[in-house]
Amino acid sequence: MTRVLILVLAALVCAAPTITAADTDLAPKLRAALVTLKVTSQAYDLQNPWKTSDDRTSTSRGVLIDHGIILTKASNVRNRRMITVSVANSSRQYQAKLKHVDYRIGLAQVEIIDPELKRRLSPLEIGDPVKLDDEFDIYQLGRDNLVERATARVVRADASGARLSLRVKTTLSDSGNGQIAVRDGKIVGLVTGTYASRQEGTLLSVETIRHYLNDFKDGKYDGLPGGGIWWRPLLRDDLRAYYGVGDDQHGMAVTRVMPDRTGHPVLKAGDVITEASGFALDDEGNYVDPIHGQLSASYLFQGRQYAGDKIPLKILRKGKPMEIEILLPAWPTPEQRVPRGSVDKRPEFLVRGGLVILELTRNRASRIGRSPNGVVLRRYRDRAGWDPPSERKRIVYVNTVLADPTNKGFETNLNRAVIKSVNGQPIHRLRDVLVALESPEGKYHVFRFEGLSPDFVIEASKLAEIDKRIADTYKVTLTEHLEDDEKEEEGCACGCGCG
Repeated sequence: MTRVLILVLAALVCAAPTITAADTDLAPKLRAALVTLKVTSQAYDLQNPWKTSDDRTSTSRGVLIDHGIILTKASNVRNRRMITVSVANSSRQYQAKLKHVDYRIGLAQVEIIDPELKRRLSPLEIGDPVKLDDEFDIYQLGRDNLVERATARVVRADASGARLSLRVKTTLSDSGNGQIAVRDGKIVGLVTGTYASRQEGTLLSVETIRHYLNDFKDGKYDGLPGGGIWWRPLLRDDLRAYYGVGDDQHGMAVTRVMPDRTGHPVLKAGDVITEASGFALDDEGNYVDPIHGQLSASYLFQGRQYAGDKIPLKILRKGKPMEIEILLPAWPTPEQRVPRGSVDKRPEFLVRGGLVILELTRNRASRIGRSPNGVVLRRYRDRAGWDPPSERKRIVYVNTVLADPTNKGFETNLNRAVIKSVNGQPIHRLRDVLVALESPEGKYHVFRFEGLSPDFVIEASKLAEIDKRIADTYKVTLTEHLEDDEKEEEGCACGCGCG
């Protein structure tokens, strides 16, 4: 029995997915570059935006890519309140701060504050891309901050607009939280996810990492271009005939071009893009990348380029070949009617008469639900990019109702209701509600909504008293917050790649 137990334990040790790298020639460089991040975070509650969640501390990984600058996964620093780092063979925690984050591309930079630690550590260089079937190592600071190693092999490349990711087979059993892929002593990727049961993982490619870091070289960060072109594949003979595509021609048919976005106003609905930035497109909207093989053409318009770039296109317009050039503007978050929304800041809100009022953002749109009012909100969300620039006004809505005798009967039928006007004044932004409440309709404040929601009427002279009662009942510690009132935090935390 004892012998069997020894054999089982030996097998488990041999099967361990991480291998200590202390005896390799690379180990000193890794010990000087790898760090463990501890992030204390606190999220805001969208249902009750005056509240925050309890503090949560998470552990993740990072690597030095410049003097005192750590590269890590963007989600590792989401809603951060405090960041500390520890290094190889040490349990000491050093203070750090967020330098920059772009949630769209999925990368962040954290800056070490301690000057002595900055001097002790040395960055790793950025290497060349890895391709199908290439093998490499994955390193992290693991147990007791010792360097650990896993192996990996590329099995597929995926491009989804902003990012180029690699699917890998790997022995890494830890969660994908910023471990570094290394080949020939240089960084070739950042682990963003793992599926231990299938021994698979995802790797943010070195091309995306290099693109992100190079964007700072002119002293400012422009971010990636936004989307803007909608297209359809041309896999049916009738569609090819409709768009004037010959038997020996291939490409994707443009169905819409968003105003003031990529391709506008040069590219037109009905055009067929046959070549973009020197790459021929097939009938499914893909191109052949020289390193990674077949990828989506969306990567040519976003992740492979910089905001403000221009790229050449070859198109068919009503069957006639043409060559054009299009601009790739930055993602226009401030101008969007339904912006992406911040994640690291308290959301803007008002609480009046028990109505918790917000502006619609994309990160809230996923929680709309399927009520009649939710249908109206989804319509705005889906059409936001198509509104002419002169009509791009924010959508203000009631997120929830704090029940009170004053709003009895409205507890559910105003949830997700879009506010059309207050006291006869149109509402285009959250601040408009405050302005409108300064001018009651006679003795009353009157909220009117889109769709089937009834008007909400409340006595103007009693509003302050009602708000205080509701605040006391529900422990509403803050009844309003608008972004102009908040000082900017360090770094870029808006998710739009500003910086």
